[in-house]
Amino acid sequence: MPSTPRPSRTSYHHGALREALLGGARELLAEGGADGFSLSALARRLGVSTAAPYRHFADKDALVDELCAEGYREFGAALTQAAGSTTDARQRLDALGVAYLRFAREHPAVFGIMFTDRGPAVLASGESTYDVLVDAVAAAQDAGVLPPGADPRVLARTVWATLHGLAVLGRRGGFTKLSIDDDEARLVADALALLTR
Repeated sequence: MPSTPRPSRTSYHHGALREALLGGARELLAEGGADGFSLSALARRLGVSTAAPYRHFADKDALVDELCAEGYREFGAALTQAAGSTTDARQRLDALGVAYLRFAREHPAVFGIMFTDRGPAVLASGESTYDVLVDAVAAAQDAGVLPPGADPRVLARTVWATLHGLAVLGRRGGFTKLSIDDDEARLVADALALLTR
């Protein structure tokens, strides 16, 4: 059986190695999950020494934490953009929901690790992302779309759990297995209609 050629050793300068490590880790994550790769496998993929990743990350957990934090930054940007797309409180919730499901579909590997138990830096990234949803819920309460007397963080938790459930079912083919239309906008509108007035 012919051997697989090793990638040629590449020289990385001025921070390019760190970005290459994160990009390569995303690829390996997509191929085998967080447990499916090691820093030595990542080094082989990039054609660098097995010590090279340790110049930027103390261990694999530190690298995965950074992938999660990076994912939350991208996720937060997508949610913020969706929230700013309309001034209508109900439409804003729908837009956030569609952005949530779309991110899960377009970034399945990173989405899959973002909500696992990670370090404090990841927790801070997740909290700021959650605040986008809390703000949208509070605005929906002010507009009479959601119950005005309830704690907005509790309502946001319910909306979040609903959206996250839709995202996970969509990623795992749960809707198609049950012959349910998996159009993201329709799924979000139908689910949030049960929570809003």
